[in-house]
Amino acid sequence: MKPAHALAAALIVAMWGLNFTVIRFGLDEFTPFTFATWRFVLAALPVLVIPRPAVSWPMLAGIGTFLFGGQFVFLFFAMQVGLPPGLTSVLVQLQGPLTVVLAALFLREHATSGQWLGLAIATVGVVLIGRSVEGDASLLAILLALMSALTWATGNLFFRAARGVSMFAVTAWASLLPTLPLAAVALIIDGPTTLLTPILAPTWKGWFVLFYTVAPVMWLGYLIWGTLLRTYPAAKVGPISLLVPCVALGFAAWLVGEPVEGLRLAGIVVVLGGVALGLFASVRRMR
Repeated sequence: MKPAHALAAALIVAMWGLNFTVIRFGLDEFTPFTFATWRFVLAALPVLVIPRPAVSWPMLAGIGTFLFGGQFVFLFFAMQVGLPPGLTSVLVQLQGPLTVVLAALFLREHATSGQWLGLAIATVGVVLIGRSVEGDASLLAILLALMSALTWATGNLFFRAARGVSMFAVTAWASLLPTLPLAAVALIIDGPTTLLTPILAPTWKGWFVLFYTVAPVMWLGYLIWGTLLRTYPAAKVGPISLLVPCVALGFAAWLVGEPVEGLRLAGIVVVLGGVALGLFASVRRMR
């Protein structure tokens, strides 16, 4: 990998790793549906100046509904009900092996024994993490994080078909579709005053969170990610995602004092080991 691309890869790992802690701060300012609504409203602003990519509306709807809307709504709720940011970053990485399972079920792609073994090991890790937390809210949070991983994996099936087009354009136009449903739900559940919090009661912290989760994380992040995927084989780019939870755990421990020890640490290691094994099996299959 060229030095410039290696630096870009390190940048994306740092941005996405920090994102989980930034989201935790954002949930102190906004409710999950209000947060998600404003995030996608801002992420969709480029559609005012860039044309729609050569991607069908159903494909954009699948990306917007699952990869963006579903993934982040479940993630926001998981963190709001008590799941720490570092732990969340580990659980959502199950999207990797889950993508393999969904592709095998719905696209009839053959999954190797190594890929299935990786998923099984990662599942054991999730069980260990579940036993490391206490209280119904925390167990509910784990289930919500797993739903985030599942919707991300489902969105990957749509996203992988968007080839030969600008990833930035796909990100912006796919962000446009969840905004109205999310705004409608936020209006019903949160009320108009809460929905308009960023305007009626703006804070520097709230707008910093919105800016960070949109500009670096979505616009720049997916632009870099798409560039790397077009430049190098997926098997060479894929392992980069495994560094994200490692960095996220570091930021969470540093900024919010998230504990990572005992049974929880063991579960995290097992989850990452299972994801890594599934990825290694995918690399061997490609070769």
